[in-house]
Amino acid sequence: MKNFSCQNGSISKECINYYNSISKYANRYNLRNTKIALDLAYALHDGTYRDGGAPYIIHPMEITNYLILLNIRNAILDMNLSNLHDENLAEIQTNHDLDILFASALLHDSIEDCKEKLHGERQELVTNYNLHPDVLKFVIILTKDKNNPKYTDDSYHEQIILNWQTLIIKIADRTSNCSTISVFNSHRMEKYVRETKKYFYPMISKGKNLYPDFSRIFTIMKYLIVSICESVASILNLNDIIVDVSYKKTFTFIKGFAIGKSSMQNTLKALALSSEYYKGLKRKSGDDFIIHPLRVCSYLISLKIDDDIICAAALLHEIIKKCHLEYNGIEIITKYHLDSRVLEYVRLMANVEHYPLDLYYETLCQQPEVLLLKLSNRAHTCTSLIDSSDDEIKKYVEECEKYIYPSCEYAIEHYMKYSSTICLMKYHISSICNIVKNLRGLSSSIYKC
Repeated sequence: MKNFSCQNGSISKECINYYNSISKYANRYNLRNTKIALDLAYALHDGTYRDGGAPYIIHPMEITNYLILLNIRNAILDMNLSNLHDENLAEIQTNHDLDILFASALLHDSIEDCKEKLHGERQELVTNYNLHPDVLKFVIILTKDKNNPKYTDDSYHEQIILNWQTLIIKIADRTSNCSTISVFNSHRMEKYVRETKKYFYPMISKGKNLYPDFSRIFTIMKYLIVSICESVASILNLNDIIVDVSYKKTFTFIKGFAIGKSSMQNTLKALALSSEYYKGLKRKSGDDFIIHPLRVCSYLISLKIDDDIICAAALLHEIIKKCHLEYNGIEIITKYHLDSRVLEYVRLMANVEHYPLDLYYETLCQQPEVLLLKLSNRAHTCTSLIDSSDDEIKKYVEECEKYIYPSCEYAIEHYMKYSSTICLMKYHISSICNIVKNLRGLSSSIYKC
């Protein structure tokens, strides 16, 4: 039985959940290197802690579990099918690639942080623990060898991009580290977000071009990284970190995606209507309001929620609150002939029945499609939370802790089709909320996926 004790002596439930999840997954696909690396990473990092006091092993396990939730196996399988053109060979190669990826992710900090336990011998990972040589190869690439006189940050990140495995692990590593950035002091936070913008934004863009099979996965990770960095930049007044937002690129992406699917007529109508309905409206930041529903929709698409009704409702989910439509938006059916379910989802999102919150969220739990809309909406409203008052932030975080997270738990258990997607969105929301709350010095319970 592993002892996942935090620095204060409490037991980390997250560590237990991550360990069990990875073990179960590794057994399911017979990932031999992953099983070895999981226990080896625990032994090597045992007795060390993250800045926030959690056992250090939570970090490599969180990265690996995150990749599982992203369903990276399917992306690897698609890549191998296109290269090998044989289902059986592709399946074998996929399990091998997945095994090496996860083992490397679990051990990515071992050479840098566990020199004494490895006795300074990197080769021990192969000779003593019978790991595949590629695991050592990728871990070495991921290790910053600052004792090498030829080392530079530029050359290090350039080397990372040369392999899809190291790039995915490094971006996932940054995603995990960003989620705990609030434990840094302000100087370290500023340095971290500047480094992220300098190296990781371009790395993700290059990765999407070099490895298109993983484009969706890079996009999801970038959503969270950018959200966190811009939240931190706002409170530290680092205006040069915040990227100018233009809705046209996202608008074009959704339009192209909907046309390509050929079965998303409601989404195409809703996209056109969103330009009409939200015209002239602004967000608190001064940006065009349409940016928000476009992001809610594009985020869902990146998470493979490409249902026509859900995407159309995502684009129009604010029309009742913001556009003062008569009869709670009936015109989108009578005048524009959208599917009646679009209006049903929009009305429920807007809570036109004025349910109290407990009944409202109970209703959402019985409509998983609308819960997905609510979570995507919250994932993007929480990014602008940093500019709110302390009272507004407290109210927002309390609603998350009392209603959003329990609703996620319910949906994860009852709607297997959406369980990984919901856990990813919950992780996104809780990471941002905890960072904003901690940076503003507000106290309440910490909730983590």
